[in-house]
Amino acid sequence: MISIFGDLPPRLDLDHFDAVIVHYSLIACNDSYVSSRTRKALANFRGLKAIFIQDEYRFVDATIAAMREIGIDVLFTCVPEQEIEKVYPAGQLPAVTKVNVLTGYVPEHLLELDVEPYEKRRIDVGYRARKVPAWLGELGQEKYEIGRAFREQATNDGLTLDISFREEDRLYGENWTEFVRSCKAMLGVESGASVFDFTGEIQQAVDAYERRNPGAQFRTLKELYFADVDGKISLNQISPRCFEAAALRTLLVMYEGEYSGRMQAWRHYVPLMKDHSNHAEVVAVLKDPARAREIIERAYREVACNPDNTFRAFVAKFDEVISARFRADQSASLSYLCDRDFEIAAAPGWGARRRWIKRSIIERCYRLLFSTVLGRARPETRELVHAWLKTLLHPLRSVLAHLKS
Repeated sequence: MISIFGDLPPRLDLDHFDAVIVHYSLIACNDSYVSSRTRKALANFRGLKAIFIQDEYRFVDATIAAMREIGIDVLFTCVPEQEIEKVYPAGQLPAVTKVNVLTGYVPEHLLELDVEPYEKRRIDVGYRARKVPAWLGELGQEKYEIGRAFREQATNDGLTLDISFREEDRLYGENWTEFVRSCKAMLGVESGASVFDFTGEIQQAVDAYERRNPGAQFRTLKELYFADVDGKISLNQISPRCFEAAALRTLLVMYEGEYSGRMQAWRHYVPLMKDHSNHAEVVAVLKDPARAREIIERAYREVACNPDNTFRAFVAKFDEVISARFRADQSASLSYLCDRDFEIAAAPGWGARRRWIKRSIIERCYRLLFSTVLGRARPETRELVHAWLKTLLHPLRSVLAHLKS
C-alpha cells in the first residue's frame, strides 16, 4: 500500500503492478489528493484500475470526469444498488463495473473482547457526532439532532449521559472502543447524506450565504438552495458504529431506518421516532435490563456474528469482482518488486511531504483554538468563530488557487 498526498512517489513505476486500487481517502478529482500528474500516470497504466468512493454526495460530476480520465474499470460504491444509475449513469461510465459495498464491516477482534454486563456499565447513553454542513440535507442534520434532542429531553430521566459534538471530544482507536464498552446504550442514525451536489454549486451557494449571514438556520438554507433535491436520491446506509456497538454488546437507540437491510427495529435496536415522541418508551427500555439484554443479544448473534457482515465477506466479494474483470494483457510488464525495493520506490517526494506538513500545522492550530482557547465556550460561540474563520480564509484560498492555476 502506498500513502500519497497529491503526487505519486517519484521513483515508483506502476508497470511493476497488475492492478491499482484508489482508496476512498483519496479524492480523485482534487489535485491535493490525486494530482493531475498522478491522474495522467494512472491513465497511462495498462493494468486493472479500481476505485473506492465514500462521501459520494460531493462534486459528483468532477468525480465522474476524473474516473473517465483515469480509465477506471471497477467502481466500489456505497450508493444503494437501486440508486447507482442515478449517480453514475451508464452513459457516462459505460465500461465500468459498479459494485455496492458497505461503509464498513464488523471488526471481528471486537467479538473476542470481554465486556461488562449491561447493569454494570457506568454510562447510560453515549454519543459522539459532528454538526455537519447544512448542504448535506436532512439526513446529515439527524446526526446532530438526535443527540441534541435526546440530551434535552432526558434532563429529568435520571440517566448518566455522555453526549458531545465538540471536535476535541472525539475518540479514536482503542479510546473509542473503551467508550462504547462503557456505555449501556449508544445513539445512532443512518449514515450518508440526503443531498447530492453534482456540480458543487449547492455547497458554494450555502457557504457563501453563511459567510454573509453567520448562524443562518438550516430551514432557511434548505428553502433557498436545495429543497427540490433533498431526499431525491437515497444514500442511507448502515454505519460501522452499528456493527461496533453490536459486537461490544452495547444497546443501540436509533432513528428508524433501513440500515442497509442489516438491522430491524425492536429486534436489533430500539427505535426512536424522529420527533422524539416516544422518548419515554425508549427510556423505559433503558431502565429494564432484561428487555435491553434481549435486543442486545439478538444484535450480537444476528448482526455482529453474521458472516455476511464481516471483512472476510467483503474481501471475498472484492476478489471475485477483480478476478472477473482482470485480463491477461493487464499483467505487469516489469518484474515484481521485492519488499525492500518497494519500500524505496514508495518513499514520498518533497511535494507530498510539504502537503502533510501544511495539513498538520493547520490541524494543530484548529485544535489549539477550539479545544484550548474556546474549550468552555458555548456551542453557538464556537460556530460563530468557525464561520468567521471561513469568511477570513475564503479570499486567501481563492488567491492561492488562482496562483496555482
